[in-house]
Amino acid sequence: MDRFKAYWDRPEMRDALACRDIGTVFRLLVEDGVAQREIALITSQNQSEISEIIGGRQVMAYELLERIALSLGIPRGYLGLEYDVTHHSSERDECAKRASFLAHAAETVVGQPVFGRPAREGHEHEATPVPSRVGPGDVEILNRVLRDLTVLESRFGGGLVLAAVEGQLRWARRLLHASMRDTTRPALFEAVALLHRRASSAAFDMRRLDQARNHLLAALELTQETKNLPLQAMLFYCAGRMEQYHGPPDAALRLFQFGYPVALASRSPRLCALLEVREARCHAVMGNRESAERSLSLAVENFHAEGELPDWLTFFDESELLAAVGVTWGELGAWDKAVAALRRSLRQRGDGFALASSFDLAELATCHLRSGDVDEGVRVATKSLDLVGQLNSKRARDRLEPLERAARRGGSETLGVVRRITDVRG
Repeated sequence: MDRFKAYWDRPEMRDALACRDIGTVFRLLVEDGVAQREIALITSQNQSEISEIIGGRQVMAYELLERIALSLGIPRGYLGLEYDVTHHSSERDECAKRASFLAHAAETVVGQPVFGRPAREGHEHEATPVPSRVGPGDVEILNRVLRDLTVLESRFGGGLVLAAVEGQLRWARRLLHASMRDTTRPALFEAVALLHRRASSAAFDMRRLDQARNHLLAALELTQETKNLPLQAMLFYCAGRMEQYHGPPDAALRLFQFGYPVALASRSPRLCALLEVREARCHAVMGNRESAERSLSLAVENFHAEGELPDWLTFFDESELLAAVGVTWGELGAWDKAVAALRRSLRQRGDGFALASSFDLAELATCHLRSGDVDEGVRVATKSLDLVGQLNSKRARDRLEPLERAARRGGSETLGVVRRITDVRG
């Protein structure tokens, strides 16, 4: 990162880097006015981790050292990593470079140094340049990349795309400082915020919750700068969804309720429905049946109402609504309603939504087993497990936990399901 380039050749910084004393590196940055929170965001860590490292915790993991070097723009050689960009590489004669490549290639293919023993030199690693001026075409490219990454995550899980989206973000955030028209700025900020949201989703899918929260905070800051109220409401939905599965239900409910006035102000009934259907599940888990049913009714009504529908909200289609409704009825013990909604959701999903389908199948199998329909429960559970085994998603495996509990209560008829869940979850 060019912003920090001047730091790395300072004597005290070079000494700290040579010893891989990351605590001193971070401390020197903080003393120069860089906030711990910013360091955490740039290096994809939790702020508490940055504080612990400054306080004396050693950074030993090669992967983390590599990430810190790449995200802050530290020359790898200063940290003693595998390769480095040398200051003199650009001055090398092109003929010598070609000769070196030919010697390497020939030795690789033939197995002998046909053109002489090639010199073992370091690889060059340069940041991809960004345009000095950003226009609508650059924003469209970002949105196209985002769509492709979203499709990949839907099909194969967050583990496949997390590194890719974070790499794209490192480049995309540099665009924010380029020259652009005032009309381009809101669209660019929205595109980068949506990339952060995708990174958060992928991190959440791999159970990296601190990383996921940091990306949501970064996205919220971008939406605040451009007063993008609808996207702010969406981000509160994303935060609440995470708490639904990794925190107490009242924490998730507070986040959904915090985003709801923002959704109302944005005049998007579909966005209101997204938050309401999630609130319904929170109420169901907390035992508030009346509130849960009221929220479900409002969600269905708002879903079908006319109103603004941003492109990034089109994922919340009828199959998503039905899945959320089915999960809530399952929490309330209304098995018939839950099964009907989940089956309709599965019928409407295409082959490109393997991750969401795995959730629906696990919920459906759980409902069948809890309602006493063991044969159907085992059949659907088998389909769910076949699908989960193909995904790079810790969340898909976590979502098997209720199914495992239901299967353990099923006796000898469901022992095979229990064994398969144990194998799949590792």
